[in-house]
Amino acid sequence: MKVRQVTKEVSVAIAATCLALSGSAMTAGASAKPILIGGIGGSTGAYGTTGVATDYGAELAVDQINAQGGLLGRRVVFTFYNDGASATVSAQRFKELVSNGAVAIDGSPDTGPVTAALADQYHIPVVGVDDDAGLTIYPHGPSKPPLPWVWATSLNTFAYGNKVAEYALSHWNSCHGLALLHDPESYGLGGEAGILQVLTPAHKKLAVDDAITEDWSTGATVGLESEITKIKNSGARCVEVWLTPQDAATFMETMHTMGDNFTVLGNDEMDSDPTFSNLARKAGNGAIAPILTAVLHPDAALEAFNKEYKAKFHIAATEFSYASYDGIMILAKAIKVAKSTDATAIKNALNNLKGFNTLMGVVNFSPQQHATVTTKQLTMVRYDFSTNSWVPVH
Repeated sequence: MKVRQVTKEVSVAIAATCLALSGSAMTAGASAKPILIGGIGGSTGAYGTTGVATDYGAELAVDQINAQGGLLGRRVVFTFYNDGASATVSAQRFKELVSNGAVAIDGSPDTGPVTAALADQYHIPVVGVDDDAGLTIYPHGPSKPPLPWVWATSLNTFAYGNKVAEYALSHWNSCHGLALLHDPESYGLGGEAGILQVLTPAHKKLAVDDAITEDWSTGATVGLESEITKIKNSGARCVEVWLTPQDAATFMETMHTMGDNFTVLGNDEMDSDPTFSNLARKAGNGAIAPILTAVLHPDAALEAFNKEYKAKFHIAATEFSYASYDGIMILAKAIKVAKSTDATAIKNALNNLKGFNTLMGVVNFSPQQHATVTTKQLTMVRYDFSTNSWVPVH
């Protein structure tokens, strides 16, 4: 969803600690062909901050891997491409990376269905931030098998949709129903699927369920006045705005201008970085969204990561930074276990990965389990304009 068709290559020299190795071993490692890992995502446009976080998180992981001697005695190189929110560009860059010898791809958070489909076509592992998991890797629903060559560490839309629906159900008397506005892509449809997964067994229906076509390539906002009127006429007082941070901010501003005051729920993008809050400002006060509990209560490992990330990139890490970093580290573990960069060997190692500690939690993959984030890892938070912070909802 962004436009800066520039290649970024991260090639970090082996750290000083590795100099203790024998001269012959170091010479062999230095002369071996580097292991190439590709990255695809949008670093401009509506989800530009997500693309940047995906790039930077992977870069930091590669830094650390190379500082510890690389993988299989070889240096790791990370090459990132901006897909410009374009399926065509995403496919071109994927094929280019494969042609250049990439052993795996991280992304894309923007055009995930494209990279997921190409992973299956080329039998190349995609591991990391891949369009927030959900329908991107489980195209037939959460109970059906995932695409066999994609493992997502991103913020699972099924889980986030579940969490939003659970909140709405627990406040159904005051909500008088739930309305949903979502994009028509796998991202928004994944959120819808997660919401319905909770509402349907409770014999509840969405008061409004509308797909909104957005401009992801530039982040230009859409008019939502008619949708606000429709929601008001439905009688629902709670609305899930599963849209870009820009459109979510516009929704809240327009809502207040029109004299309405719905309880506005959001998606994982609403509170993952300051884009929404910076745009909505006072109008965003009271917005509610899920967030990783680990972000609210960071452990020592996450604190250390945040410090190193800020020192290197001069911006704060986000959940997508963690997800991308975790994806590269999971891939590195699979390569070590497989003792190979062969795609099938990596695939088998990933499907048997158990008890692997990451920044966001312990990962257990299987042929059926290809997503990391679950509803149990999430907490609902509310935006407080007075303190410019997200606080837990009690």
